[in-house]
Amino acid sequence: MPIYIVLIYAVIVLFDPYGLLKQGNKRDFYVCSVLCLVSFSLAFALSMHWEIPSPSPLIVHVVKMLF
Repeated sequence: MPIYIVLIYAVIVLFDPYGLLKQGNKRDFYVCSVLCLVSFSLAFALSMHWEIPSPSPLIVHVVKMLF
């Protein structure tokens, strides 16, 4: 399963951000690249059956601090 994830993301990385860079949208290219890296990391961790901690307690704590 991890091999499929790597292959799928390789295809996505080759086609998706390349058009942004070709058009001269460097900022959009960097944002797209960072989001793709985060997405790839999560997908790879899930395919390897690694435990991913829930961000819910941290989000609840930050919201409680705001109010």
